[in-house]
Amino acid sequence: MLLIAATNDAKIPIFKFNVQGVTLVSSSGTPVPLLTTPQLVELGSISGVARPLVATDIPEGTYTSVQLTYGPSTFVVIDRSGGAGTIEVGNYDIATKANQPVTVNLPLSTPLLIKGTAMGLLLDLNIPQSTTFTPYLAGSSNPAPGGGQTTFNPVFSFLGISPAASPATLQDGKVEDVHGQVTANSAGALTIAADSGTTLNFTTSSSTIFAGANGAAPSPVNSFVDLDAALQPDGSLLATRVQTESTSQQYNIVGQIVQYTQQLYLENMGREQQGPNLPNGTGFYSNNAQLDPSSQFEIAWPNGTVPAGLPFTPSLNAGSILPGQNLANPVDALQTSGNNIPVTNIVTLEPQTIDATVVAASSVNGQTSYQVDLFPDDLITLFGPGQQVVVYVTAATHTIATSTLTTGSVARFRAFSSMMEARFAWSRQRSRTASPVLRFTDRFER
Repeated sequence: MLLIAATNDAKIPIFKFNVQGVTLVSSSGTPVPLLTTPQLVELGSISGVARPLVATDIPEGTYTSVQLTYGPSTFVVIDRSGGAGTIEVGNYDIATKANQPVTVNLPLSTPLLIKGTAMGLLLDLNIPQSTTFTPYLAGSSNPAPGGGQTTFNPVFSFLGISPAASPATLQDGKVEDVHGQVTANSAGALTIAADSGTTLNFTTSSSTIFAGANGAAPSPVNSFVDLDAALQPDGSLLATRVQTESTSQQYNIVGQIVQYTQQLYLENMGREQQGPNLPNGTGFYSNNAQLDPSSQFEIAWPNGTVPAGLPFTPSLNAGSILPGQNLANPVDALQTSGNNIPVTNIVTLEPQTIDATVVAASSVNGQTSYQVDLFPDDLITLFGPGQQVVVYVTAATHTIATSTLTTGSVARFRAFSSMMEARFAWSRQRSRTASPVLRFTDRFER
């Protein structure tokens, strides 16, 4: 099973990568194709998590290098080069000569041994190290010389994964946050058309958690879903959680909210999109939607329920939505002109990755929390209530760290963003008057 992941920071929140092919090269020099059908993969949303690309059979043996082939791609930059107080969201293009695919070769420092019934193969692209660009502006509203020019030299790693019995991270076979539209779901077999343009197959079992718009019932055909899965010893993917985000609407727009007006109108950055005749399948496409009294609110908990040990009861409703949160809001139409703002029938809060510096740590009654400063380009910092948030760690949190987090530690957290209920005295921890944001996490790494 070929998987893809990304290492990223907040500066580039969207990265639409046009993967044309992936090939392993054996110790004898024989090329063995892994991926031959191009896919347009959104990497900005999967920092620190893995998504499947394709399952294929390859010969057992030793492989010494991997070839990555890519085509013209697009990424989005949070650009404040226009001066103090300016925030520009710009699309930048990765061009290739004559729009032809480019192939790069990565020699593997340790030869990869392929053996047994099934393995995972993980390609992890380091976006900041791979990508350079000249901002459009240069301290003013005037375009900078060469503004918008980019270079792209892929920096990536490639490693084999032996699936664990109960995988917890991308390092042992866990697949997370896969969006798609259901094309078949019966007899324990679930097939989705993924947002990357490929078809993915999953198995389900009595342990699979179904939640969301369809309750605990399996997701019907044509519904939009967000799911987690575990790579199995036979090479299949077992869906561990299937969150139904919509059962009937035509489009699904998933991304961070950049504006929320009068507890009624959402502007979603549209990082991931599915539906017919999308006007802009790449780059930044913001879509507006409005709530109505019948709108349903869900949280896509990894295990289907609120994690135990939190000092508050998290919830999502029209009054708790804040800019910077990662939401899915399906609609029947896109806002294309004028005041035609479609209604979303269901809003789902989804996990997101943040990078932050630990300011303080505390532990009360066995409950650990970290007060952290987000990176300055995080959309919560730019459009939400502020740069400082609190991360709550529960017994279910999976930690990938070589040492204990302390003041000054820089960490990556994969978590949910929610609003604390008013009865908790947030003012004792921060002096800002804006609506508070907190985070509770199922993973952190350093």
